[in-house]
Amino acid sequence: MDLQQEWQNMSAELISSEQSTEVSKFNLDAQSKDLLQDLIFKLKWKLRWVRIIDLPILAIALFADSDLKILLLGVFVLYEASRWFGAKEFQKIKTAVDYTSSTKEVLENNLNAITKLLRVEQIWGYITAPIVGPIGFLCYKLTVHGSFAKVFELPNIYMHLGLLMPLGILMIVLGNLMNNSIFKKQIESLKAKIAEFSNE
Repeated sequence: MDLQQEWQNMSAELISSEQSTEVSKFNLDAQSKDLLQDLIFKLKWKLRWVRIIDLPILAIALFADSDLKILLLGVFVLYEASRWFGAKEFQKIKTAVDYTSSTKEVLENNLNAITKLLRVEQIWGYITAPIVGPIGFLCYKLTVHGSFAKVFELPNIYMHLGLLMPLGILMIVLGNLMNNSIFKKQIESLKAKIAEFSNE
């Protein structure tokens, strides 16, 4: 029996087996990373849209009269506050290799950060959606009349503002439907991927 030849054959089998395992792990990690990259891309655009909306508001505020300026700056600050909370959670999402945590832990942490970010947006929507209509109406009235004092002296102004508030319910419903269509499938896939690691 050629012991040297046997040793070489065994070594070749072991190396082949290890490489096969590593390739399998790499493919699984690549799938997880692709899933996260897709979610990150969509979340980045969510944060960009806040800027796309609020920067024109800031630009208009800079050239507006005093009372309209105050209202528009308040809207700008409200948008930026929501963006800051969202960006804070967004920074917790990791796609790089983390040698101190298992893949399952990294995916779970990322899922928690993504879920929190979407929850922050949802809460912000519940707070702001009912006042979007009235704020838009006030902006128009301030453009015409110039001051809060004159606007709130107008007949039926409070009734008009109150009638616009239910539009917020429609905006909340549409926002939730949009988030479900954009994120639900990827979040379910991420949960399934975590479950795969839990069963190993």
